[in-house]
Amino acid sequence: MITDDTLREGLQTPGISFTMEEKLKLAKIISESGVKRALVSYPSAHRSEVEVTERIVKEKLFSETYALGRTMTSDIDTIAETGANISLHLPFRLENLDKVKEAIIYASRKNRKLEVAVVDVIHHSDKEILDLVRMVSEAGADVVQLPDTTGSGYPARMRSIIRLVKSIFDVEVEVHCHNDVGGSISNTIAGIEAGAEYADSTIFGMGERNGIADTASLVSLLEAQDIATEIDIVKLEKAYDSMLELILEKIGYDFFIANRPVYGKNTVINTAGTHAAFSDVFSGGGVSVNVYTGKAMIREILESRGRHVDDKSLPALVNLIKDEAVSSGRTVTIEKILKMAEEFQ
Repeated sequence: MITDDTLREGLQTPGISFTMEEKLKLAKIISESGVKRALVSYPSAHRSEVEVTERIVKEKLFSETYALGRTMTSDIDTIAETGANISLHLPFRLENLDKVKEAIIYASRKNRKLEVAVVDVIHHSDKEILDLVRMVSEAGADVVQLPDTTGSGYPARMRSIIRLVKSIFDVEVEVHCHNDVGGSISNTIAGIEAGAEYADSTIFGMGERNGIADTASLVSLLEAQDIATEIDIVKLEKAYDSMLELILEKIGYDFFIANRPVYGKNTVINTAGTHAAFSDVFSGGGVSVNVYTGKAMIREILESRGRHVDDKSLPALVNLIKDEAVSSGRTVTIEKILKMAEEFQ
């Protein structure tokens, strides 16, 4: 089954920010195309993400609605309160795994479906992958996501990983493949061929840096092989038309040049705070600021320009910046951030 990640992963696209109403409109159009499973938000990022998730759940737009968070009880509680199923990602630095396992067990007791992502499997050894999947499955995850987080994988390796996991564990598997070097579709198909039950995709392949697998391409390839997706490719085009309007309004045609694999400038631009906080993993230097941008990125923006904000004041400033991104439906410029910081002081 295809999991649409446009409303969460897509919001990490460089240059993109959505108002709540834009996000809800997209959710409805994507739902009308036949998508049954969707990851729609990151509720701990901002109160608008909580509200939009609650509305999507209330309107029953998808059979399975998921919201993403960290392996922290506060994130888990916030997701559960929205009524959504729980999607968690392991930390990039695999430290304090006993505490991480406790959080997954805690989430498993929330009477929601639970999926957990083992971050960046391509750069783990087989033993490391099996150890992490064992921990996650024993802690109560219904689905284990095995993502190519940095977009540097290749089909044979993805196929090998999925087959290995499926041969040992009785757990459903989801693949999530980034497109930095153009391998998102081939790696996703390889994962499905190896037995993955779920595959993530987005409209126009949008997402962090230059995105993940494109939904229309994935649907077309699968159905050409007589693998049913339940997605109406004709109705899906309406979602592409709506997203194109938003892209042209917010970024322009340059988006399609910037989003190319390898040479596109988006391949070195981060939006999500969880990615930007680990510059040793995601190098490059570019940033795009919206509701998913975290404290680490804002601090770096300010300090690299000779501005200081104390630890006590930083969360409130970051929240103001996120308010601006959601209310305007635009990413927040560096100049605007500096001005807001000056006024905040």
